[in-house]
Amino acid sequence: MRKKKILILTMAISAMCANGITVCAAPERMPDGTIFDADYYADAYPDVAAAVGTDSTALYQHYINFGKSEERSATNPADAEKVAKMQEEVRKITISFAGDCTLGGYKGQGGGNLFRDYYELYGNEYFFKNVRKIFAQDDITYVNLEGALTPYKQVVEKKYPIKGEPEYVGALLDGSIEVVNLANNHTYDCGQAGYDSCRQLLADNGIAYCGELETCTLERSGIKTGFIGLNCWGMDKSLSQKLQTLITDLKNSGCDIVCVMFHGGIEREYESNATTESFAHQAIDYGADIVVGAHPHVVQGIEVYQGKIICYSLGNFSFGANKNPSDKDTFIFQQTFFVENDGTVSYGESNVIPCKVSSTDTKNDYCPTPQTGEEYDRIIQKLARYSQKYPVSYF
Repeated sequence: MRKKKILILTMAISAMCANGITVCAAPERMPDGTIFDADYYADAYPDVAAAVGTDSTALYQHYINFGKSEERSATNPADAEKVAKMQEEVRKITISFAGDCTLGGYKGQGGGNLFRDYYELYGNEYFFKNVRKIFAQDDITYVNLEGALTPYKQVVEKKYPIKGEPEYVGALLDGSIEVVNLANNHTYDCGQAGYDSCRQLLADNGIAYCGELETCTLERSGIKTGFIGLNCWGMDKSLSQKLQTLITDLKNSGCDIVCVMFHGGIEREYESNATTESFAHQAIDYGADIVVGAHPHVVQGIEVYQGKIICYSLGNFSFGANKNPSDKDTFIFQQTFFVENDGTVSYGESNVIPCKVSSTDTKNDYCPTPQTGEEYDRIIQKLARYSQKYPVSYF
């Protein structure tokens, strides 16, 4: 099995090397948080330098792939005090983002192979079983919850009014999902009462939620992270002001990091549009640290704007409203952040994890599954292709 590739942001490693010249002249914090001294590593292990050269990136890759298991030292033991201080001066948090989760279905949906059929057969632990390890190993997982989990019936007149049963909240718990966005076009399909009961259900089960004017915060490893969810159907002054106010309020409340999820774009379109691009850029201009989107039901590109990540559409994830989507591609985006003692936030390692919404290609079994081999490469190449339009692409 091909070893999973880890995609590191260009701006995160740009300080590591330049035209093959070693630049780590002292212990440095690498994008994954490791303290590494390339000069020391090359001098201490001439066999490594002879094999891979003295380029800091090559040396670091050797350390990660081989040196750690061979118990080679990443830094000079004489620098132990300095290294310990560097480790104390930074805190780290890893957040995973995934797309549309419809835990249920739409009114009138029938014909078998329904979300509830899988629930009755396998229970809540089934739906995120193939990604649970990924979500459990991060600090926070943030997804879009498309449709209320509520005992109330769908009352909105539309083609696909969506809801899920209250007991499906267990799928979020079993999946190690800590935060959900409720700002989307199906939030009120069961009316205000359905929305309110869903909010109460989430709160009762310890799952944080945000949506429109409601934000939420979580603290991990001494890092306070704020979450915003907004609909983005048109970029006007009102939405811009709302976005700025929410971000500013979270920053003023002591949040080290602010994550924004928007619901917008055009369904089944693979390219972001001017509206969502304007929204995402403004969010970062106002102080957001990362912006992700949902709603198109297919993946869109990843932009780097002002050194920050924008995932324009994460696609579907565990999506009960379509029994067999023609495009099953999706992905999890993971971002590690470092926070210095003075509050400075920097990007660490980034990871795109290509998935499909189903563990089988013949139908939707509502069990998102990471991909390997040729399918892994195909989804990465697809994301890269739709990212070419941006001045700075993640790829």
